[in-house]
Amino acid sequence: MDKRKVLDEGRQLKRLNAETRRHAHMHKWFAIVAALDCVLVIFYDQDMRNIVFSAGVCVVCTYLWLKGRKQSRSYRREWDAKFGTKKQL
Repeated sequence: MDKRKVLDEGRQLKRLNAETRRHAHMHKWFAIVAALDCVLVIFYDQDMRNIVFSAGVCVVCTYLWLKGRKQSRSYRREWDAKFGTKKQL
């Protein structure tokens, strides 16, 4: 009896892609909310601690969003290279 892998490579790439996209989507919304909060604090509160905190959260979440988006695209390109695109299937 030969042993099979727990997940074949195609399914594993699809799961990694979906998980990365899910995290990137969450980071995108955190960045949008933090940017909106930063703008509102600038116009209404003008407390530097709140402005710096909101801007820092926005920058970090934007970086994580773009990093996750790039990783997700690399998983998709790897899957397309190995198994073909949806149009070819």
